Amino acid sequence: MIYDKLSNIRRYKGLHPNLDIALDYIGDYLADMPQHVDLKGDAVYGNIFTYDTVPDDESFFEAHARFADIQIMREGSERVAVSHISELETDSAQPEKDFWALHGPEETSIVLEPGSFLIVLPGDAHKLKMQLGSPATVTKSVFKVNME
Repeated sequence: MIYDKLSNIRRYKGLHPNLDIALDYIGDYLADMPQHVDLKGDAVYGNIFTYDTVPDDESFFEAHARFADIQIMREGSERVAVSHISELETDSAQPEKDFWALHGPEETSIVLEPGSFLIVLPGDAHKLKMQLGSPATVTKSVFKVNME
């Protein structure tokens, strides 16, 4: 897990070539990002999502084996929990879609707000969409990056 200010996004270049592609795009073009952008086919792409946050008990952990997620808040705020998958129990697995739904204890949590970003790497289970006090509408960019 990497959590930082958007102004520091390029600090994390060099971890993986596909991650570098996404970080460069974010650093140069995030403000003009369309609803969907393919940066390297199915290996690096991004989408903009708008949704309402929910109470903690209506969210769940998800994890990926091959993909990292870069979560960038554009409008609004949400709480995000992160735990290592070894600390959680699997509810369902869809390996062909690189998706696992899990439950268990939160090891850490952050507030994702405009100007900040979160990178969750393979093995980092993340619980998203959690409200801060009351439901709110958020908009964020999410990039999927194949780390194989």
